[in-house]
Amino acid sequence: MTPELGARRFEVDDPEAQRHFDERGFVIVSGVLDDADLELVGRGWERVVQEASSKVELEPTAFVEKFPQNRDLWRKAPEFEDLLLRRTRQPWAAQRFLGVSGVRLFHDHAICKPAHRSGTIPWHQDSAYWPFDRVGISLWSPTFDVHPDGGCLEVLEGSHRDGPGAPQDFLASGGAIRRDDPRLVALPVRRGETVVLHGLTWHGSGPNVGARDRLAYLTLWVPATARFVPEHAGWHPSAAHVEVGPGERLDGPWFPLFGAVSDVDEGTPIAFPLPRRSPGAPSMFSASRDIAAQIAWLLDERALGMGELLGPGRSDRVIRAAIATGLMPAKLASELEEVLADLELQERVRRESTARDVYLRVVDRWWRLLGAQIAEARGGP
Repeated sequence: MTPELGARRFEVDDPEAQRHFDERGFVIVSGVLDDADLELVGRGWERVVQEASSKVELEPTAFVEKFPQNRDLWRKAPEFEDLLLRRTRQPWAAQRFLGVSGVRLFHDHAICKPAHRSGTIPWHQDSAYWPFDRVGISLWSPTFDVHPDGGCLEVLEGSHRDGPGAPQDFLASGGAIRRDDPRLVALPVRRGETVVLHGLTWHGSGPNVGARDRLAYLTLWVPATARFVPEHAGWHPSAAHVEVGPGERLDGPWFPLFGAVSDVDEGTPIAFPLPRRSPGAPSMFSASRDIAAQIAWLLDERALGMGELLGPGRSDRVIRAAIATGLMPAKLASELEEVLADLELQERVRRESTARDVYLRVVDRWWRLLGAQIAEARGGP
């Protein structure tokens, strides 16, 4: 079905904006980032991409196409540090819509969807992926107008009232496909506008088939009283920077505080179900570990990290073993060589710049080419 266009807009300090957010789980506002702020986003993104791409000897355009998301930008580029710590109203907006005395930044990131060279972000709830006991909030700001064909956000209006669901595995078939849901709303956004998104609102976005690249800057916030719950989503990369113990309030330099920490727990408490995994199927939550285990099994070696398994000269061994075991025909050798090179590149990029392919294209190619056959042969992923 064609989604309704969610066209209502507000100034960020309009009381009606808060009512709209509370009722619908999202709101489009202006007054969070101005033109100068968005110029900083553009310049900072170019700096981050240039530095990250040069480390792996890729052209910036090719790098963004392979790795469209980059995280912790405020710690990588002075433009984002200035924007986040000194210029922006983003922390104030997060406090306002969460209704709390203070917030902590979980992390910031940007996602670029090059025109006609991007994919789909499946339906999900943001807070399902965060290792905390409080519902958070996301602020989504594009650097240029985003039309319905440009990969704009789509949301299920009012779905934040449905409660927490399991974290969606983007590699799983099916999942939370809700194209026939009457609550579906597309959110085309103009430059200078921000989508404020409740952490329990179901949302996703389609590919960018518009005329220009779509760059969106996101900041993710939790109440300052949020406590660390590693058993919920301790696999999130940012959890590695948490310095407090389980059950303790979030703190530390990676998660700057804006406002005050209340004496009482503020915000909405949550307890998410853990992700479910289908036997013999790939999972985004353990993809790198699973592929490394499959390669080690194929080579009859002990488990190693992906970087060690795919070091110089080792790809040929993987290809020969795949053919010798009958798991892959020889005619697919060149395709497997490409996939192995991309897996090795992905591992280097993960280590050096925290950029990633949000569409999981390389993992999907591995699974279709060889991973499913190995899983069947060894009796599990």
